[in-house]
Amino acid sequence: MGRVVTTRELYDEIDAGTVPLILDVRNQDEFAAWQVEGTKPVPTRNMPIWMAVEEIDDLVKEIPDNTVVVCAHGNGSDLLLDMLADEGKTVRNLEGGTAAWAELLVPKPLPGLPDGIIGWQVQRPSKACLSYVIGVPGRNAIVVDPARFPQPYIDLAASEGMTITHVIDTHVHADHITGGPELAERTGASYHVPIEDTGKAPTPFANEPLADGAEIDLGDATIHILSIKMPGHTPGSTCISLPGSFLLTGDTVFVRGVGRPDLTGRAEELASELFHTVHDRLQPLDPATMVLPAHWSFDSEIGDDGLVRTDLATVFTSTLLNEEDMAKFIEEVITSLPSAPETYDTIRLVNSGRKDADAEEIEFLEIGKNQCAASTTT
Repeated sequence: MGRVVTTRELYDEIDAGTVPLILDVRNQDEFAAWQVEGTKPVPTRNMPIWMAVEEIDDLVKEIPDNTVVVCAHGNGSDLLLDMLADEGKTVRNLEGGTAAWAELLVPKPLPGLPDGIIGWQVQRPSKACLSYVIGVPGRNAIVVDPARFPQPYIDLAASEGMTITHVIDTHVHADHITGGPELAERTGASYHVPIEDTGKAPTPFANEPLADGAEIDLGDATIHILSIKMPGHTPGSTCISLPGSFLLTGDTVFVRGVGRPDLTGRAEELASELFHTVHDRLQPLDPATMVLPAHWSFDSEIGDDGLVRTDLATVFTSTLLNEEDMAKFIEEVITSLPSAPETYDTIRLVNSGRKDADAEEIEFLEIGKNQCAASTTT
């Protein structure tokens, strides 16, 4: 093995279960905020760089060969590699550190789509975020809930000769900075984000909010994507449905649980809306409909096929969503909520176009996995 491992190589090794140890040499508070995680648990140890240098003799004895050393940008960890190599230890450096890991996007093909349609679930391991590219080869494609890095989506669509015609944010996200407006501008696509979430004021970016029941043509007269308004997580939350096939639920419904309704300061009101919209609008749909959310919370939610998905039949057998008493439902959702990260209000302002942020601030705002679920089932 070489001295350096790329983010994608590390992701694949974690998936294969071949990483013996990740040695994270960032400060303890940085490590506590978030760590390198993948599809499977991986042994991880935190030892700040200054401590690793002081205790190099003991460290050499304690870590296995092929350990992956991680720091914020790959510089301090690279220096530690030299010291460990001098002691005869073979270890590797994560190229670009956790900053590069934060930008890793991994596309996974979606099975079971109707003939003529292809799609990918694009996983972002650092945030446990999910976005989607759905389209007709040689024709049109939509991108839903994109991360802030446009090029991977452009490349993915181009690989099948597709033109991105619509970019959709299912809601104004609170946990990560959207790439929607930039992706739409670069591709000439229409951008859609719910006006109920942007403060109803004009946005500095072009926005064509999807009406309830709006259809998006992908270039084949028989293929349509249907927009379903699903207020609850946020006032304007929207699900994207291909009837009889899949439902992109954003943060409304996850593999385990529902979206937290408190991020806009209207917890009880939105919890009530969440109850009604999930039951009234989703329960009548085909129970075999594949549910594709915008996040996962635990690696156990990643299936053997590498995808984060469930179906509506499973959703409505969960303890929370099977609750018939609305008052109890609301109480359980609200009482399950931890405090939202302080950065979430700022992220929402950035995503709704009401605040500017430079690259350094965006990197800070995006630290940590998402905390968008209100409750999970066991």
